[in-house]
Order: sequence, then C-alpha cells, then structure tokens
Amino acid sequence: MSEIARPVIPWVGGKEKLAPYITQIFPPNMKQYLEPFGGSAAVLLSMPSCPGRLDIYNDLNAELSNLFLCVKERCNALLRELSFLPIHSREVFEFYKDFAAHREITLRNIQEELRILDDPACFTPEQAAELRPIFQERLELYDVQRAAAYVMRVRGSFNATTTSFAVKGLNLPRFLYLFKPASERLQDVAIENKDAIQIIRERDGVNRLTYCDPPYFGAERSYDLEIAAQYHTRLHRVLRKCRGPVAVSYNDHRFIRRLYDDFHILAFARDNPMAKRSGALYGELLMTNYDPTPFLADQLTLFGGQETEKLRLELVHIPKKSLITL
Repeated sequence: MSEIARPVIPWVGGKEKLAPYITQIFPPNMKQYLEPFGGSAAVLLSMPSCPGRLDIYNDLNAELSNLFLCVKERCNALLRELSFLPIHSREVFEFYKDFAAHREITLRNIQEELRILDDPACFTPEQAAELRPIFQERLELYDVQRAAAYVMRVRGSFNATTTSFAVKGLNLPRFLYLFKPASERLQDVAIENKDAIQIIRERDGVNRLTYCDPPYFGAERSYDLEIAAQYHTRLHRVLRKCRGPVAVSYNDHRFIRRLYDDFHILAFARDNPMAKRSGALYGELLMTNYDPTPFLADQLTLFGGQETEKLRLELVHIPKKSLITL
C-alpha cells in the first residue's frame, strides 16, 4: 500500500491519534487480529496487512458493518453516491438520519418484489425478464445508499455521536479521498456483524490477538447504546479466559481498574475532544493479559515524526501473574 489508511468517518472515542501507542504493545507474528468493537476501524486501518495473518473487523452496529463492506467492495459506487449528499440544514440531516434508520423496510419490499416476479400467476416470463434488471439494480444500490446516508448522519452529528446535529463544513474532494486507501486495506479484512462477546469466544486461540475498544464505562450514551455495568463485568470474564493475547482500551475509572486487576494496566492522559474548554485532559487505560513492557517504545508522538507532545504511558498496575505468557 502506498499510504496509511485512515478512518472514513469520525467516531466518538475514535483511536486514530492513539493508534501508534496502542499497536506498539501488540505482540508480533500473530496469525489473527480481531477487533470485536470495530467502530471506525482506526486501529485496524493503521496496521499494514500481513501475509499469514487474518484480520477481522466486527461491530454489532449493522450500519457500520454495511458501511465497511461498501468501502471494501463497492467503493466507487459509494463515492458516487456520497458526492450528492452534502448536509446544509437540519432538515436534510433529519432526512438522512431517518433514511439510515428505516431503509431496511424498503430492502425487504424489493426482495419480495423479486420473488413475485417468479410467480407465473403474476407475470409472464417476458414481463419478468424486463422487470428483473430494474429491481436487481435497485437492490444492488440499496446498501450503498444506506452506507452513504449513515456516513452523512455521523458527519452531521455533534462529536460523531449520530444522535445530535452540528453544522460542519465539508471539503468533499479531501473527504472522499479517504475512501481509496481504506478500501485497499480492507481487501485483506473479514467484516462481521456479530455480538462482540460471541465473536471473541468464536475466534480466540493461541497466537490470535484481540483488541477491544468497548463503550467506555459511564459514557455509554455517547455511543447511542444502553449498556448496563454488568456488561463490562461479563466482558472481563470472557477476556480473562482467552488463550490468545488481549489488549483492552477503557476510560480511567476506579471501577475498571478494580475489575481488571488481573491485567497489566497502562495509564495515560490525552486531550478531551468532548470538553468545552481547551486543555482539558481525559484519562485512558490500556490493559493487557500479557506483559506489555517488552514492546513499549520510548520515542512515539501523536503524529509520527512531527514536533508534538508525547503521551506518557505509565505502567500503573502489574498483576501477581500474567494471565498468558507469550
């Protein structure tokens, strides 16, 4: 690949700027890499593909999975569709929000129409032959239109929450340019739409790396989700039993520190994009079921080689014994 791929959409809690710090602690020579909470795929896209390693993107949000399938397999059609979708008003934003939320009904209708074409009581073979290409084309375009609508819903919402409206300028050529590198990178990625815990259980194994970026504790509403505290506990129970290496991102909260006391815990602070005042910081945790210290690099900045303040990853907790040994 000629350039590093970047997320095609902004995302609440996105890890684009943090990806170099996260990936530095990933053990090498894995035969599989899984992101159960894929989101904008910032970390996965930042990693070059590797022969012999299966990369898997998963998200329970069907709109996200559909979007990345379109970026992967129908990039040009999606780009064409997006060029007609600039958001200029609250009214247009609400239209696309509604479109993305309810378009599946239309898909079912199209599929039903195609089935009816095969009923000789309704159409002659000649009539069906004329109508079929029309419905097939509409069906093929459906996913692309749904993906484009979702992109604009995310871009038109405050801090990429998808639940609120914020007017944003759009440099369309620059924005669309993100899709090509992402499409190339995704050619080597399997895209799933499953429950995170389900796919972790299905895909865990020796030399299979799992990176989890779940909705942050106490901030679940920012993700347009309703998740009880018990879900975080259930996720930890599954992760601590994994045979392969696991890395987990979370907000720095005492509940999470206590919950993951059997993991190695790295802590750092980053700028808080959700804060209304400049200079506000947000505490982050990066936790592993293996010893990450052999992989920690001394010289990393947020933007590669540019002059910018480095994040300080501090190892704040070492368990009595690592859950796995690499």
